[in-house]
Amino acid sequence: MLVLLAMAWHFYQERTAYYDLAYHLFRYFQNNELFIQNRRFAAAITQYPTLLSIRAGWSLEAVMRTYSLVFILFYLSVYLISAYWFKNEYAALLVPLLFVLIASRTFYWAQSELPQGLALLLLFYAGISKQAPVRASLGTLALLALVPAFIFCHPLVVVPFVFLWAYDWLLNRRLRDWLYYGVLAFGLAVYEYRSATIPPDNYEAHQMTFGANLAQYYPNYMSLESWPNFWHLCANNFIALPVLLAVCTVYFLWKKSWWGVARLLLVWVFVMGYTFVVIVSRPGYTEATYRENQFLPLGIFIAVPLVMELLPALERAFGRRGPWVAASVLALVLVGRLLVVWRTHEPYTAYNQWLKHVMHYAKAFPEHRLLVHEPNVDPYRQRAGWSYWASPCESLFLSSVPSPDSAQTVFITTDLPTRIRDGQQPGRFLGPFENIPSFDLPGAYFRLPLDKPYRLLNTDPPVADTTALAGYVAAHQGVRLSLNSPLPRLRHGHAETADVRIEVPAAMQPLHSGTQGPHTTFLYARFRYTGDWPVAGNESEEVDVPLEVDVYHPWSQTLPINCPSAPGRYELELGLRSKAGRVWPVRLRVPVEVK
Repeated sequence: MLVLLAMAWHFYQERTAYYDLAYHLFRYFQNNELFIQNRRFAAAITQYPTLLSIRAGWSLEAVMRTYSLVFILFYLSVYLISAYWFKNEYAALLVPLLFVLIASRTFYWAQSELPQGLALLLLFYAGISKQAPVRASLGTLALLALVPAFIFCHPLVVVPFVFLWAYDWLLNRRLRDWLYYGVLAFGLAVYEYRSATIPPDNYEAHQMTFGANLAQYYPNYMSLESWPNFWHLCANNFIALPVLLAVCTVYFLWKKSWWGVARLLLVWVFVMGYTFVVIVSRPGYTEATYRENQFLPLGIFIAVPLVMELLPALERAFGRRGPWVAASVLALVLVGRLLVVWRTHEPYTAYNQWLKHVMHYAKAFPEHRLLVHEPNVDPYRQRAGWSYWASPCESLFLSSVPSPDSAQTVFITTDLPTRIRDGQQPGRFLGPFENIPSFDLPGAYFRLPLDKPYRLLNTDPPVADTTALAGYVAAHQGVRLSLNSPLPRLRHGHAETADVRIEVPAAMQPLHSGTQGPHTTFLYARFRYTGDWPVAGNESEEVDVPLEVDVYHPWSQTLPINCPSAPGRYELELGLRSKAGRVWPVRLRVPVEVK
């Protein structure tokens, strides 16, 4: 947990200037109050310290670091209470495993109430599992007070709640522990009350689609789009899921205990059943960060037998060396997964850097309010950030960390006509769901010009037909392409990237980047054999992307490249072309060797 805390400090911008966290933080600044959504009241635990830091007048960087740290501090508190107050060391281990075993992207999307609810659930489990049988005491009542807190955090928390109850019932054979049955009844009653009282127009009312989809997709459940995505996750980031399922299966079958087999069946049923529920509920949704967050309970299903039975079995099997063996296995798992969480920062850091890159480029313009058309941005999803709805807040925070006077905002939108219309009024701030005067922003943190409209960074070429296009291309043949940095090591059959610099002479400015017309300008990459022959399509796929902004002064853009399937010496050609297929006399050819 301390490593996660250090990472939360280091990656505070990736965590807080991203998606929901950025919008929530914006609401704290704007309204000076908590922002509780969908009756998920336990979120106040992580929101209130951040709100206090704003009220205390801390710097923007300090506020953002506080918001990043407070989630891990909350989870660390759950771990410490479980281990040292409840003295349930094995249950305490479930907390760090929850946040690293199959999670990596979730670390950079910390706002979700699902992991917060799961943490409270594990705190409850650490206390209640130490009582066999459950005692009628004030301590038990205090534990029961946690049940509404985690049930209201997220509708999916009820599934791991039932799993933990059933697993502990089988593990401790609580056949006549009548109060333990009462715990289950209370939890289910709270869930029923929560479900029955969801307002009709509430976000959750539109997301609870399992029943309707179950009928709609019958019997073709296995052909849903989300299944290939899940299998891919199981072979990569979720690799612990199939590995630990296999280990548990071998262990429980080797024990030849009917109670053990029952617990094994319970694990398999919940893993398969929960996966089925999530996939059928959102069959076409494959955005990696949100999807991983939904699958977090799978980590509990496989971590419980690991820490409650496999690790203790290792300790017993190796005698005096047992604790060291068990600790070594656990450390190996945790260190390996922490490295995965660390490496996962790359698309989030890349998105932050890209936003900063756009704002640095646009400093030459006086507006400090920028509109970018979403089709121009990262069509191959190399960075995080999609679906970009929070980009106005993300960019506002990133630009304002050095100084309130450096504030800028970038709105990446699909609804360009509406945003252009709204942005024509000077001095407005277009938020994800609000349109407010800039002077309503807290001036101690953000100072946007009060007399400027929004500037569109993607305008269409002034070309009506192919004849005009020829003239436009001829007028821009002095555009120059170069590489900002050496190409990475090129490996056959792999995708790499090139950092391309585009320079437009003053007389030819701008080089338009709009994608709404018929003659969009693309930046492309393809490989050629010696002798000017292009590499066949089945050996190397040509890649093209639209220009991300109108180019006035030099602009750098990351371009994906697909390496040929066979090693050898080639020429990598980078150039411009129009949507209609016209290749411009603007190209750069670089001799390369593909390994």
